[in-house]
Amino acid sequence: MAKMTPYRKAVAKTGTYKARDGSEKSRYVNVGTLFQYEDGGLCLKLDSVPVGDGWSGFISFFEIDQKDGQQRKPEASQSGGYDLNDDVPF
Repeated sequence: MAKMTPYRKAVAKTGTYKARDGSEKSRYVNVGTLFQYEDGGLCLKLDSVPVGDGWSGFISFFEIDQKDGQQRKPEASQSGGYDLNDDVPF
C-alpha cells in the first residue's frame, strides 16, 4: 500500500515571552509531522492543536532536526516508509 516518510516538522507560534536580557522572544510548540508519500503527495499528522489568543491559526514547516550536519534518520526511512494499513503507522 501507500508508504510515507517524515518530511518536515509542524510548528506553531503560540505567543511571546520576555528573555532574561529584556528582549521579547517568540514561543513555539511542535504540533506534528508533515509526511511525504512515494508519489510526492503530502499528509499532515497532528499530535496537538494550540488554543488561546497566542495562536494565529498558522502552522509552519521546518526541516527535521539535524545532528552533526546529517539529516536525522527516522525509522520510516530505514524500513522504506510507513504502511497505511498498519494499526499504528507512525
